[in-house]
Amino acid sequence: MTALATGRFADVPLVLLDLDGTIVDSGPGILEALSHAFARCGEPLPPPAVLRTFIGPPLEDSFCGTLGLGRERAEQLRIAYSAYYQQHGLLSAVPYPGMPELIGALVAEGRTVAVATNKPETSARTLLAHQGLAEAFALIGGTDRAAGREGKAAVIGSVLERLGATADRRTPSGIDVVPAVMIGDRLHDAEGAAEHALPTVLVDWGYGGVVERAVDLPRAHSVEALGAMLRG
Repeated sequence: MTALATGRFADVPLVLLDLDGTIVDSGPGILEALSHAFARCGEPLPPPAVLRTFIGPPLEDSFCGTLGLGRERAEQLRIAYSAYYQQHGLLSAVPYPGMPELIGALVAEGRTVAVATNKPETSARTLLAHQGLAEAFALIGGTDRAAGREGKAAVIGSVLERLGATADRRTPSGIDVVPAVMIGDRLHDAEGAAEHALPTVLVDWGYGGVVERAVDLPRAHSVEALGAMLRG
C-alpha cells in the first residue's frame, strides 16, 4: 500500500513545505499590501473573500484569472504590491504555533526538510532568517523571475534538482519509492507536486477554501495531526 493511500509519510525522506499559509501566517501583511496596490493603481478593491484567495498562488494568475485584468495591468499591480510588501509586510508574518517545533523534530530525526514557495526566493530567505528558522532547512526554494522560475511546479522541480532528489525512483527489486511529499494549503501546491508525481498533504490552518475542501487528498486538521502523518 502506498504512502498516499495510507496518508502516512514517515518513510518519505524529503519533506517539502509551502511557506505562506503553511509555515507562517502571512495573510495580514499580504492583504495590506494588496489594498495598497489596488489604491495606488486606481483599481477597485475586490471583496475580502476574493482577496483571501490571492494568498499563495502567483499574483499574476489571480489578477488575470480571477479579475480578468490584462497582463500589463496585472504587472503594474504586482510591482505596486511588491514595493509595499517588501518594505512593510514581509517581516510581519509569524510562524503558526507548533510549526517550528515540528520542523525541528523532523530535522532531528534525520529527515531532509526544504521550502518550496511561490514567494520570491530572496524574500522567503529573508523572512525565515528573521524568524530564526532559516538554518533548519536544507534548502529554501522560491520563484526567481530573472531565472524564469515561476509557478509551484517549477519551484518544486528546482528544489528536487538542487537537493539531488530526481534520481531513479525504483529500488533494485523494482519497488516504487516516494522521494518527497509536499505540504501546502492551496490546490496549486498539489497541482505543482503532481507534475513531479509527488503526493501532497493539504493543511487546514492556511488559506484554502471551497476548492481545497472538495479535492480527495490527505488532509491535516492541525499541526499535531500533520506531525503524526509525517513522523508515524
